[in-house]
Amino acid sequence: MPLTVVDNPPDRPEWIRETIRLVTASAAGGRRDLLHLVEEATDTQLSAGSPDDWGLGQVAAHLLIVDRGVARIALRLARGEDAVATGQPRPTGGEATRDGLRSLAEKAALAAERLRAEFPAAPDVERTAPHPFYGPQNCFGWLLTIPNHYGAHLQAWREGRPSSL
Repeated sequence: MPLTVVDNPPDRPEWIRETIRLVTASAAGGRRDLLHLVEEATDTQLSAGSPDDWGLGQVAAHLLIVDRGVARIALRLARGEDAVATGQPRPTGGEATRDGLRSLAEKAALAAERLRAEFPAAPDVERTAPHPFYGPQNCFGWLLTIPNHYGAHLQAWREGRPSSL
């Protein structure tokens, strides 16, 4: 069977749309899992935490803020625009509320909807922005951090391990 290598396969736009759908679906699953933990938590669990040992409210705020920020960064890079990484938000303990976290989750979901709707069929894959841990990343590099980010923090929380940076 011959193998044909091409630089621009005709199904590329569909593949890119499917990639964005899969990444945003994974992020939505992470948000659902996170919000379930938030709804099940006591007020004490939600407000607990310190700079070195984050409580659930801190983990939730961090994940939701980063989720939204990464979607914005990835979309700007894909469009060929400059994107400045915003750093790692480090929420302090005692500030999280269920309503506040729900609002952050809604904002992250809206950013994901915008990403799905506006991600170009031929994204700029050369433009990068510095990721705080992985270095320069293009739009896809940034997007692929979202599922890993949710997975790492939620697994640490469930296993009772510290989840702060």
